[in-house]
Amino acid sequence: MSNANDTQVGGTHYKNPFQHWDLCHELDLGYFEGQISKYITRHRFKKGKEDADKSLHFCDKLIELVTNGGRMPRHKMIRFARMSEYAQANSLAPIEYACVNSICNWQQIEDLHMLRDRIVRLIDECYGAEPGPGYVDQGKDLNTPKS
Repeated sequence: MSNANDTQVGGTHYKNPFQHWDLCHELDLGYFEGQISKYITRHRFKKGKEDADKSLHFCDKLIELVTNGGRMPRHKMIRFARMSEYAQANSLAPIEYACVNSICNWQQIEDLHMLRDRIVRLIDECYGAEPGPGYVDQGKDLNTPKS
């Protein structure tokens, strides 16, 4: 049987020795942590700003869940050397490294707010200051007409 890491369906953004799903498995990342780290890791290689905006959207939802439902981190902590391996294998820029490391190691709500600030900075540095038209702020009343 072949190794699933040897097959890429739709693109080449995961062709490296330390793939995102291996990170998720190794750390037992939750769904939201996995989505945030996935979109941060691939944004430059797949859908650009749309992926960066998705990471922000998932971060907002995770903050909402922690704030309203008491959700706690469920993952193992990543060692510095292992995070460095992941960053190198995926060609992460320093701000991307900071974001992925933050989501893989968060422990309290303040960590998620710091992560959100980092994602906003990533979007600003890479694509401009405002989230794109695909980003929907779930806190806004979508039925209220814009002035």
